Amino acid sequence: MAMLYLNVHHVLPQIGINSKKSTLSTSIEQPKPHGDYRAARSNMGTTQVTIDVNSYPSRHAYGFTTMADFTRDRGQKGYSDLASTTSKWTQQAWSNITKAARRGHNEIAAQYDSALASRVNRQRHIEAQAIPDPEITVHQSELRGTPDTGNTKIQIETESKANVKYNRGNISIYLKNPGTIERWVSEGHYDTYA
Repeated sequence: MAMLYLNVHHVLPQIGINSKKSTLSTSIEQPKPHGDYRAARSNMGTTQVTIDVNSYPSRHAYGFTTMADFTRDRGQKGYSDLASTTSKWTQQAWSNITKAARRGHNEIAAQYDSALASRVNRQRHIEAQAIPDPEITVHQSELRGTPDTGNTKIQIETESKANVKYNRGNISIYLKNPGTIERWVSEGHYDTYA
C-alpha cells in the first residue's frame, strides 16, 4: 500500500497599518505699523538788506526844496516882509506928519538920503554854513518765518496670541489578509503545488 503524506499549505496573516503624522503649525501675525509722518521744514527765509538814503537835508541847504517847504518858507517871509513894510511906511508917515512942516527941512529928501546911505554902508558878508550829510539808514537782513518741526506718529498693531493649529495624528491597523492553513493528504509523495 502506498504511503500517505500530509501536505500543509499556509499563508500567514497580514495586517495593514495606516498612519497619519500629527502636525503642529504656528503662524505668527507680523506686526502692522500705522502712522503719520510729516517732514520737518524750516519755513524760514531772510530779507534783503535795504539802504535808505535821505539826501533832502543837504539838498535843502543848497536851495533845492520841496514845494511844501518852499511855500511854507515863502509864506513866512511874506508875513515878515508885510509886517516890516507896514512898520516902515507907518514910521515914514509919522515922520512926514511931524517933521515935514519945518522950515528949511525937506523930510522926503532926508528919508531917501538915509535909505541910500544905509544901502551904501551895508556890510556885505559871506555866511558859511555846514551842509548836513545825507541821512543813511541801513535795514539789516532779518530771519523771518516759523519753523515746522514736523510730526512722526507710529502705532504698531500686534496680536497678543500666536495662531497655533494642532492636527492629531492617528494610526489605524486593519487585517489585510486573514491568513489560511490548508491541509490534504497525498499518496506516495508530497504535493508541492504551493
